[in-house]
Amino acid sequence: MDFLMEWLGYIGRYGHILAAITWIGTSFYFNWLDLSERPPKGETFKPNVEGEVHEMHGGSFYYHERFWPTQDNPRTLAHGGPAQLTFLTGFFLIVHIYWLGADVYLLNPGDGRFGPADAIGISAMVLFLPYLFYDALCKSTKDDRIVFGVMAVLVAVIAYLVLQVFSARAAFVHVGAFLGTIMAANVQWVIIPNHIKMRGQVKKSEPVDLTFHKLAKRRSQHNNYMTLPVIFSMLSVHFPLASSNDWAWVTLVLVMGSGFVLRHYRNIYLATDVKNRGMFALAMVLLAVGIAVSSIPATSDVQDITELSTEELEVFNIVQTRCSSCHAAQPTQDGIEAPPAGVKLETLAQITAYRDKIFTQAIASNIMPPGNLTEMTNGERAALGAWLKSIGAQDISE
Repeated sequence: MDFLMEWLGYIGRYGHILAAITWIGTSFYFNWLDLSERPPKGETFKPNVEGEVHEMHGGSFYYHERFWPTQDNPRTLAHGGPAQLTFLTGFFLIVHIYWLGADVYLLNPGDGRFGPADAIGISAMVLFLPYLFYDALCKSTKDDRIVFGVMAVLVAVIAYLVLQVFSARAAFVHVGAFLGTIMAANVQWVIIPNHIKMRGQVKKSEPVDLTFHKLAKRRSQHNNYMTLPVIFSMLSVHFPLASSNDWAWVTLVLVMGSGFVLRHYRNIYLATDVKNRGMFALAMVLLAVGIAVSSIPATSDVQDITELSTEELEVFNIVQTRCSSCHAAQPTQDGIEAPPAGVKLETLAQITAYRDKIFTQAIASNIMPPGNLTEMTNGERAALGAWLKSIGAQDISE
């Protein structure tokens, strides 16, 4: 069963990345196409042409016209599938990794304030409730400055709160995931339905109601602005430096804000051919401050050794000597700036939470410490392995 679950994880990641690349690539391309169009200067092929674009790619020349059709066009194509597939595969990974492994991957190891069921419930609320708020906000105002301002505050609040409950990696992923859910819901519940309405009017040879166009275009633009922040939050899983200190939520908000501003800079340039250097500078300042905040030393967890039995103290000392030079809030090993994979082993509770991983990598395979850099002895591996087995550790590579 563990073997099949591992493969499900591989396939889920593969499908998620493939769908996300397709969706983001399509979104970026059509955003470029829309903003790069200019009024036609000569004769057009279609009636009611609003703009045209000339481009070259792969040794070929292309010509595009954006027009309002007066009759059904059987070659009209929709681009919706990758968005839904990205959401479904992403939600599968949330369940597969964070819900099924809530005690290790979702919760902060050693933090007993919440149980796995509590954490899963909070996770579900974080994923789905923000869309209801965002959708109501969009319907209450047509001013996107208000929408983006309020959403920036919401992102900051949720980032702070989830880092109080979840592990840093899970928290960063959830902030990106709730924005990704909003993006997918925009496609499913706003953009596609309005496309269908417009297509229906064309089939009936009726004039296209531009209200539907404006509703779809607005949400599409919102998605475009959310893309870079979402990508950063997802990639943070692989770079614990951003999420491993006490001010991680500030780093997350600042770097996501930098991506938003950078996207705005690019959109202004595409639409006007003007490079807004002030906007670009703001994006770089936000990024630089976010990086600076990530350098603030994290607070180390402290174990009260008087609470440990003789056997527990022996295990604790082995881990502190051989593992915690890397796996600590403030690693002492040269070249390590943050605990690898965000895993800290500074308390017995943390060691217990990661028992399967420790057993697999330090006992069953001897992969850790890497190259036996800290010179863990065979006797220490045996003692650590016996204790891990006694608390239910399993070799998760089998």
